Amino acid sequence: MSGDPGVVVLVVEDDRNIREVICEALAGEGLRVAEAADGEEAVRSARERRPAVVLLDMGLPVLDGAAVADRIRDMYDEPIPVIVVTAGGRAEEISRIRPLAQISKPFDVQHLVAVVSQAVAQPPAPPRGASPQPAES
Repeated sequence: MSGDPGVVVLVVEDDRNIREVICEALAGEGLRVAEAADGEEAVRSARERRPAVVLLDMGLPVLDGAAVADRIRDMYDEPIPVIVVTAGGRAEEISRIRPLAQISKPFDVQHLVAVVSQAVAQPPAPPRGASPQPAES
């Protein structure tokens, strides 16, 4: 896959080794990657540049994953897809933020890359509160 130079995937993971593996794999597919090691850094990064997709660990220092998802989504009119990567638990929080996908740790890197690539390739969702547009014939 050749990435769109304007598309950024925000990888939010506090474990440096896991974050590096994910970032290298996505960059290897031609995707531009921004990374954050904690929730506050993730929100700041998303404010500086709107991510196309957020790959989000739920157990983060400073702000947890659910708070990060809420704050990032509140920044923009169009919804930003969130893919949750977690070691388990937090089912209620995950359900509340309605992620596009959930990937359990430990994960297969190829599967993770495929899920992110598919999310990036999807057309953007309509802005919050907008009526769905009828399909053209």
